[in-house]
Amino acid sequence: MSVRIVTDSTSDIPPHLAQQFGISIVPLSVIFGEDAYKENVEISPDLFYDKLQKAKDLPTTSAPSVGDFLNTYREVLKETDEIISIHIASKLSATYSNACQAAAQLADEGARIDVIDSQVVSLGMLFMARRASKAAAQGATVDEIRRLVDGMIPRMHIYVLLDTLEYVRRGGRIGRARAFIGTIMRVKPILSIRDGEVHPEERVRTRAHALDRMFQTATSYPKIEEIGVAYSTNAEEAEAMRLRLAEALNMSVEVTRLGPVIGVHGGPGVLGIGILEGEH
Repeated sequence: MSVRIVTDSTSDIPPHLAQQFGISIVPLSVIFGEDAYKENVEISPDLFYDKLQKAKDLPTTSAPSVGDFLNTYREVLKETDEIISIHIASKLSATYSNACQAAAQLADEGARIDVIDSQVVSLGMLFMARRASKAAAQGATVDEIRRLVDGMIPRMHIYVLLDTLEYVRRGGRIGRARAFIGTIMRVKPILSIRDGEVHPEERVRTRAHALDRMFQTATSYPKIEEIGVAYSTNAEEAEAMRLRLAEALNMSVEVTRLGPVIGVHGGPGVLGIGILEGEH
């Protein structure tokens, strides 16, 4: 029996890819008032962003419970007794901690579940989960897959262009980007996610200039193994960036949609670029 891969919904893995690679996804939830919805299961991105822009109060988010992880792990353990579970940065969510608690409980029942703090979100997790799944399909052991994913973490670079800092500020995940707060209304902020935290990168006056800076940053890496674009509400802008990067780098660039949980903290108009830097 090969090792199975589990991740959470902030990986933004499209359903067809998850099915293709046999990756199980544990959903986080978004909460509007009294109503909680499991992302991409009970609420789609389109419906979420529509509700977000109409909501009087900012929705909140919730990590999967220990019980949610136990349910998913037990289902997967019907087919294997070894799991690699890759999750959103532990500094941004309780997801990793809850996964660890569930894994510890099941270890007493003979299962081996290695839980990995990706230290990133979205495309970074997508790249890790997919590579882990490919390695598992080729017969790699838990230890080999763990080393593979751990080796990717320091080479993952995530850059995010926000339309406003308002959502990330209100959502409480601002991290080191708090330094940008004084200019919320006057700039297009570019952030990065490093060491599991949100960091400020640049404050740019216009959207067009910010998109140019994102492109310049992404193409500044001398060696890139994988690259992708993620967006919240503007598919055309994401496709334009994909084409621009693909032409400049002469490589395939994928596009994925940011789900509701990341949308709570980023808001509409987010464009992200994920880069897996090549080994030196």
